[in-house]
Amino acid sequence: MVNAGELLKDIVSELPGAMIVHKDEWGADTFLVGGKIFAMNGTNKTGQTILTVKGLPSDNEELVELNTAISPGYYMNKTHWISILLEDESIGAPIIEKCLKQSYQLIYDKLTKKMKAEINEG
Repeated sequence: MVNAGELLKDIVSELPGAMIVHKDEWGADTFLVGGKIFAMNGTNKTGQTILTVKGLPSDNEELVELNTAISPGYYMNKTHWISILLEDESIGAPIIEKCLKQSYQLIYDKLTKKMKAEINEG
């Protein structure tokens, strides 16, 4: 099993302008770029640790079909978001990294030119 907390921090540290902010009211860490959420790390209704990320609908559908540890987004739009059960041994670091980076890119690409310039400068 992957040490998800450390892995997520390592991945986010490589993404320009990305930050992790804990939301007490949600009991979850939010992953932000340009003030917009691209992922959340928290627990589902049964207390299992999940990472919820944005993805392309066709990719999300395929991931959900191929892996029982991936489900439509918990408390999110079920077409555009998926939740990854981090405690499942079938989930490896490459899947987590790919999904997190893709989610970041989808959100980053929708930012204004000004916001992107500020991120790339800093």
